[in-house]
Amino acid sequence: MSLSDPVREFEGQLSRSENQSIIEFLKLHQPSAHSDIVQLLVKSTEELPDIKFYCPDTDNHAYYLVHTKEGVMFGAAIGLSALMYRLPKQAVSGALVKGGEIIKEIGNEWVSFNPFWPEEENKNLLQEMQHWCKLAYHHAASFDK
Repeated sequence: MSLSDPVREFEGQLSRSENQSIIEFLKLHQPSAHSDIVQLLVKSTEELPDIKFYCPDTDNHAYYLVHTKEGVMFGAAIGLSALMYRLPKQAVSGALVKGGEIIKEIGNEWVSFNPFWPEEENKNLLQEMQHWCKLAYHHAASFDK
């Protein structure tokens, strides 16, 4: 696959209706993901059971997704600094207070954090991202019930 080729289609369990808004966004923008933001996404999931990761093209540093074993996407690493989680409605306002931003193009559930801003070191950064990731994971798991 070259940089100019579109990413492969989402197949099987990832093509769920719950994922359609983010799939459309990803197909339209074909974003990449820096290894630092991918690493933070992976670290934020360390305490979660039964999760899977999806990257359509690791050789060319494509975006990176995390989803439940049933295929509901709940987190994404995009670009140089966007760490995104699909949060339950009741958690969104708290995420906005903590610097999150709703990605309206995807939907009101998807909140993006720039964990590298402000530039002063955030000693609780990993704990904070684990908190949002855990909320997103439990929200995604509720789609499977």
